[in-house]
Amino acid sequence: MEWWKDYFDEVYFRLYQGLEKVEIVQREVDFIERALELEKGMMVLDIACGSGRHVIELEKRGYEVIGIDYSGYLISVAKRRSEKVKWVRGDMRNLPFKEYFDAAYIFFTAFGYFQDEENLKTLMEVNRVLKKEGKFLLELINPFWVLDRFQRRMWFEGEGILCLEENEFDLHSMRVHSKRKIMKDGKVVDEREHSIRIYLPGELSFLLNLSGFIVKNLYGDHSLSPFERNSRRLIILAEKG
Repeated sequence: MEWWKDYFDEVYFRLYQGLEKVEIVQREVDFIERALELEKGMMVLDIACGSGRHVIELEKRGYEVIGIDYSGYLISVAKRRSEKVKWVRGDMRNLPFKEYFDAAYIFFTAFGYFQDEENLKTLMEVNRVLKKEGKFLLELINPFWVLDRFQRRMWFEGEGILCLEENEFDLHSMRVHSKRKIMKDGKVVDEREHSIRIYLPGELSFLLNLSGFIVKNLYGDHSLSPFERNSRRLIILAEKG
């Protein structure tokens, strides 16, 4: 199911408007800077950059940043926000770049969309476009947190819309399958599905090693706290070997 091809549209953007708040973006970029140990002038790649909130803030802080995303809609939003940044529409499994990035990151659980072989190919592509000893930050939801607090049904609100999400966790494939009903003024205006592979820390370390990375650290939040079972996030810092 190639749900990701047309999923990240205006409806998706409106559902996550809360993440665009200045204080949230700055706090997340503070974390990206610290974890990747960025220095001014470095070349940085944001994979699955979305509407570009992190890219634009990093560019303001003195880094050379490129944002890539498959979504034509989100790239168009990003381009309207900043003409200084280079925005690229492309597939993370086949990055259209050579080896010249000092650092790269994938944020907000934008990894695990595909089957295992293609997820591995994504990591291999990230490794390929990094310089020797280039750093990579992978920020995901903690699978243990999902398992311990799994909700089959949940509501949340976006910009002028309401979403009912119904979830199933397939323990065989380790994928969360979600169906969403988007409502406005009491009526269903959109229905959509997505499916994400949830990886255990050991699985990710194995895939990263296969891809040519050395895992340097695991964090559980944006304060660089050590990863624990009850951490909300699973964040892995790796380095190109």
